[in-house]
Amino acid sequence: MPRAITSFRIRRLLNLLSFLRKHGERGAEVEAILRQCEYNDRRALRDDIRLLRDEYRAEIAFKRTQPCRYCLKAEGDFLLSLNLNERDVIALVAGLGMTAHFLPSMEGNCKALWKKIQEILPEASVNIGRRLAGMVTVATLVSGMKPEVFDVCLDAIRSKTSVEVDYVSPYKTREMRTHILASWGVFFRSHAWYLLAGWESTVQKDADSGKPKKNIPITFRLSRVREVRPRPDVPFIRPPEAYSQEKFTASAWYVSVGDLEHDIRLRIVEPMATVVSETPWHPTQRPVRLDKDTLGLTARVADLNEVARWVLSSAPYITVEEPAELRKMVHDLAKQMMELNFVD
Repeated sequence: MPRAITSFRIRRLLNLLSFLRKHGERGAEVEAILRQCEYNDRRALRDDIRLLRDEYRAEIAFKRTQPCRYCLKAEGDFLLSLNLNERDVIALVAGLGMTAHFLPSMEGNCKALWKKIQEILPEASVNIGRRLAGMVTVATLVSGMKPEVFDVCLDAIRSKTSVEVDYVSPYKTREMRTHILASWGVFFRSHAWYLLAGWESTVQKDADSGKPKKNIPITFRLSRVREVRPRPDVPFIRPPEAYSQEKFTASAWYVSVGDLEHDIRLRIVEPMATVVSETPWHPTQRPVRLDKDTLGLTARVADLNEVARWVLSSAPYITVEEPAELRKMVHDLAKQMMELNFVD
């Protein structure tokens, strides 16, 4: 456990780490560090470097070639200088609680982190956090997944490397298949974590030049990944230059992402009209109150199947006005439900 140090020295250590981090692999010249990080002499700098190495496990190399430099190889344990108010503590506790819920494999890490932070907080703030932790319940369902699957995918995203996954889909043959994917990002939607990835079949080639013309990510539900293996030997498929994960995931009504190419128009009556008006289902939605009991909703979506299932799940409060294709999908799904749930 690091020994107690003054708040002034903590600030100086943080400035030193920040300065070294900014200079990357090349390192920062000793004279520049002395000027920028509040050092009166070289001995104080050497003492701080030794403290960071011994107590905080930072890897800091000294380059003797003139001009001499220090280079940060790894930061080790983090140093924090926190000034938290009551709302900061509430946000911190709520965030740790939600992380433990949505990523059960990290529950132990969340508890350990809160214990560390408690030690540097005033008792009154700690009591606020404890009360909040006892009052808050997150009831959103979360599909289970292997912790190592999530960790390997995150590592691949950070390092921009490919992975090989053994994946079982509940659709069609339901057989396990192996795919090599370029991990681009993860997102949580409709009680499950998903991997956004590029793979060879998503890259369309231009007929004349043979160069990639379109690169569209696809989604893999991580709870259906049986095994995942790093494949740094496989070339990484990079996302297109204009790609934005936030905008792309927002294209889904639920999970299916893609180009927004289907215009829909719905007529919704109470009580579903109020529910829909309160909820941002899709960034393109345009709700219009037709009368006190009816809401009109237009949107442009990537996938009609998801909207059809949502309409059916909201029965009998939604009427599909456009397109005819969506209306038929809802009709066919309702017919199948009637056949499955026939009452004599």
